[in-house]
Amino acid sequence: MPVIKLDLEGKGAFADLAESQQVVVHLTGQFIIAALDKGMTSGRPSLALRFDLDDGTVVIQETSVAAFLTAAAAIRGRFGG
Repeated sequence: MPVIKLDLEGKGAFADLAESQQVVVHLTGQFIIAALDKGMTSGRPSLALRFDLDDGTVVIQETSVAAFLTAAAAIRGRFGG
């Protein structure tokens, strides 16, 4: 099952990037979430998140619906609805 690492405090969540030589792209615009019926090898549903970068690169991150909903429930529990 895909894992979502969730940091409910947020501050310093990406501290490892401060001294990194990696290229970091910070997006704040539109992205797409597609629900995929039977997208997991188990036959359970998955989600594909699509991010279009300015240089034409397309990033697709897939996770299970179960993992996504668990993360959403934790966020709702922390910050309310």
